[in-house]
Amino acid sequence: MSQYQLPVIDITEIPLVALETMNNVHREEVALINQLGELVIAGVEGNPDSEAITSKLNEWVVHTRAHFDGENQMMKEYGFPPYPVHLGEHQQALLRIESMQQQWLDDNQLDRLAEYIFVEWRDWFKAHVNSMDMVTARFLSQLI
Repeated sequence: MSQYQLPVIDITEIPLVALETMNNVHREEVALINQLGELVIAGVEGNPDSEAITSKLNEWVVHTRAHFDGENQMMKEYGFPPYPVHLGEHQQALLRIESMQQQWLDDNQLDRLAEYIFVEWRDWFKAHVNSMDMVTARFLSQLI
């Protein structure tokens, strides 16, 4: 039995922000990470499908890039004052996700990937939505 519990994040527990477009992107992101989490747990429990994990991991990375690009564009377009700070956090998070993707491609270490998804990323995502995204969406909702 795995030490990790599904879902990675319960879709009903995603903090809601003031812009429905951002909420929708967050739901998509969480759906992808939960699908990846299922594949990772199956692998940890002895039934690894490296090809499926690689494919879902790539899908998640591509989605995350688009997710961050969309938010970054809105913040820039509407003159969100702490844009550089929020942008910086997106850049750091994306670098970390991409480094985990590369580690997976290099060594197929499920334990490292699982720890990242179920602990590090999950905690980061909840904190990011509850802080930066909450403030950003509140600001943007006044202008859009």
